[in-house]
Amino acid sequence: MANTPQTRSRVSAAEKIGLALALLIAVILVGIALFSLLVDLILKFNIYGILLDLIVLGIGILLAYFTIRIYKKSAYYESLVNAAFDRGIYERLEPVLRKVAETHVEMESLGSRLNKIDRMVQTLIDEQLKMESPQVEGVEKAIAPGTSVGFIAKIILLTVLSMSAFVLMIETSFSMAHFATLFLYILWWLVITAEFDVFDKNTAWVALFLPIILVPFSFMFLSIAGILGLNNLLGIFYACLALYAFLYYTWAVYETRGTLPLKLDYIRRIKHK
Repeated sequence: MANTPQTRSRVSAAEKIGLALALLIAVILVGIALFSLLVDLILKFNIYGILLDLIVLGIGILLAYFTIRIYKKSAYYESLVNAAFDRGIYERLEPVLRKVAETHVEMESLGSRLNKIDRMVQTLIDEQLKMESPQVEGVEKAIAPGTSVGFIAKIILLTVLSMSAFVLMIETSFSMAHFATLFLYILWWLVITAEFDVFDKNTAWVALFLPIILVPFSFMFLSIAGILGLNNLLGIFYACLALYAFLYYTWAVYETRGTLPLKLDYIRRIKHK
């Protein structure tokens, strides 16, 4: 008996069809009996017809009752057998499934750490080659791996553009300052994202949508509330833009190179010593 294979118990389709037909017949009998009973009681009083109608009505009710009862018993028995089957299978497979889940999580964690180590090793190799190459100028040696002199030029140009835009908005009291400020955030995001090619990272898109949601709303709210003047408000958003660009740049370096810009400077100082 212990080796008997477990099988699921189900009510067959033929049995379900038979029960449905029996219930349908019962409903028809009850309907006909009720209609005939009303006719015999109201239109023409017929005692024999009334008795016959009551008998047919009773048969229909009993047939419907036992049909529903049989179906409920079958369904309940099926659910009990299936539950016992599931519990039996789960009890046997639960240790294996738990071990598979633990192994999967450990493999994902190990893969993430290996990817990070691989990026860090590649960064160190790039740094070593950059330091030893006589063709690399001093300015290029000072920038983070993966970036270029062209990127530094873009950053300088973008910094000048941002400062000029904020000064212009302060001097002219530009009415669309919140949209102009948002445009600068998007411009910084685009330059950094293109440099490190992180368009396929979800965090990069989160970093884009955060200023799109927060900058116009907070700018208009603070302006309407009158908490700060326009000059102070623009100064705060300019400082926030600098912080935003630095944090996003730091994340991009870490995501693509496995280390932080400050750690790169520390590594360089150690190598020089």
